[in-house]
Amino acid sequence: MREAHEQLRPFGASIGGNSQLPGPPSLTRRLSWWAITMANRLMPKAPGRVVLHSTTDLEDGVISLIDEAGGRGHEIVVLLEDPAHAPSLRALTSVDITTVRRKSLRGLLHYLRSPYVVITQNLFGDPHPPRSQVVVNIWHGDPPGGKVNGRFSGGSGAYNATYAPVCSTLGRAYRAAEFALSPLQVPVVGAARNDRMLRTDRSAVRRALLGDDADRPTFVWLPSFRTGHFGDRVRSDVAAVHHPGVPFAPADVQRLDDWLDQRGARVVVKLHPHDVASFPGGYKAIRVLTQEEMTAAELTIYTVLPAFDGLITDVSSVWVDYLLLDRPILFAFPDVQDYRDGRGLNVEPFEEWVPGPFATTMPELIGGLGELLDGADPMGEERRRARARFHHFHDDQSTARLLDGVGIVAQH
Repeated sequence: MREAHEQLRPFGASIGGNSQLPGPPSLTRRLSWWAITMANRLMPKAPGRVVLHSTTDLEDGVISLIDEAGGRGHEIVVLLEDPAHAPSLRALTSVDITTVRRKSLRGLLHYLRSPYVVITQNLFGDPHPPRSQVVVNIWHGDPPGGKVNGRFSGGSGAYNATYAPVCSTLGRAYRAAEFALSPLQVPVVGAARNDRMLRTDRSAVRRALLGDDADRPTFVWLPSFRTGHFGDRVRSDVAAVHHPGVPFAPADVQRLDDWLDQRGARVVVKLHPHDVASFPGGYKAIRVLTQEEMTAAELTIYTVLPAFDGLITDVSSVWVDYLLLDRPILFAFPDVQDYRDGRGLNVEPFEEWVPGPFATTMPELIGGLGELLDGADPMGEERRRARARFHHFHDDQSTARLLDGVGIVAQH
């Protein structure tokens, strides 16, 4: 076990884990990580500064933390993957921010001089935080969403952080194990991204997205990526990819479209940000919600979610967050065995953990949707039990709880 931090944090003592990025790093890369680690230990920190970074620039948890920390008087610096997203980010936030390209000397210097850093995965080689810096890894979703990560992903190591907040005690046990952290480093405070979801004006967003047809029963489909890109790296998580963007054959998707049209219902597909697929058009009752469309309407995925009558997903951890809305969830996962044999699932049997109909064929998915359109909700009670199991808090104060706990308090 690595040497423990001696100083006290508001949430308790900090014990870190080792981190390994996928693949053997080159000597040059190892030397650069060592240099960043040494510089981070020696660099004096600028009081009141908070640096935030996400692998997707317009991430709801980061946006919520920007507003809360900025409202407490802190200097906010956001490291962007693409600086072109800066105007969109400013439109979504309520405080003044500085935006800097992550892959830049300025970005690195802001990181080295900040006493508080918030990330959604890792940053600058994922060094172990020095005593002068608190690193909070809010991640992209809460366990047990489905996908294995960290020490359980068959090659990746743990993630270094001072804290990695979660929504439940079950999530704490899993995250501490997968990230190789002490349970004291995994506070149960809720997820900042969910505050934005719970504060959304559902009717206004629904009208903005669906227009005159807003009364039509509409479900949102958020499939996880099967083949995804991370910068210049491409990863495939399953053996077979059937239809661009969703895990069914084109004939099955057409069958669903025809059925939805007959029932007067609709499905809106939002592809995963890391998906490389291009979803084809030409359907009558299925359409794609693009990032460009959301950006133009000043919306994000978590402000969009409440607008719909139910969620269709698979292994995406979004279903855990969606429980807070107490709306139907359907699991469309025909390639579950491919996923199980490939990347792996973090809870098994996965079909028994999820609080909604589990469809591996298109007739099963249509049957589940049909029950909901007929006014039935057969998994409603199980969904409420799951909400109690996976969420200690059901309010919209997770961001404030997190900042209070890590010491990002109001500046005087």
